[in-house]
Amino acid sequence: MEWKIYKEDFDKKAETKLNWLFSEFNKIKSGRPNPKILDHVLVEAYGDKSKIYELANLQVVEGKQILIKPYDKNILHDINSAILKENLGLHPQVDADCIRIIFPSPTEESRKQSIKKVKEFVEQAKIGIRNIRKEVHQKLKGDKELREDELKGFEEDLDKLTRSWNSEIDKHFADKEKELMTI
Repeated sequence: MEWKIYKEDFDKKAETKLNWLFSEFNKIKSGRPNPKILDHVLVEAYGDKSKIYELANLQVVEGKQILIKPYDKNILHDINSAILKENLGLHPQVDADCIRIIFPSPTEESRKQSIKKVKEFVEQAKIGIRNIRKEVHQKLKGDKELREDELKGFEEDLDKLTRSWNSEIDKHFADKEKELMTI
């Protein structure tokens, strides 16, 4: 077997892990409002569960709040309930035809807590990468067609690939940390 097949397998699984990390990063509040914090919130409306962005227009206004304007005003309270149920630490304010979520400037303590949470997610992602490495390594060792020197070369490539993905995670962590610490 060629290294390319093992690399594609690794990359595919690692990409999934990185996408998971991004979705977790989006759930963490920073000083700036980001509508993506609501991406995973499901609203029960019309006998089905739907994502907020499918039911409403979301926009950042005045740099400190998210404005949610439902396409149908009758589901305004359903959206509000779904946001509160998610326990995101958001305090939506319901107006006549929209919902406002105001993001106060984070305190130093809340920023430190957010960074701590981000570090936990980063560690989970790195553990996931290590598990992927272990899985691919087992496949390499189980491949009876590989000669000893090929196996050694593939193991070195696997280590390089693992380091590459971990440095990618570290880069995104540094970006998120900088975003959280920016006042």
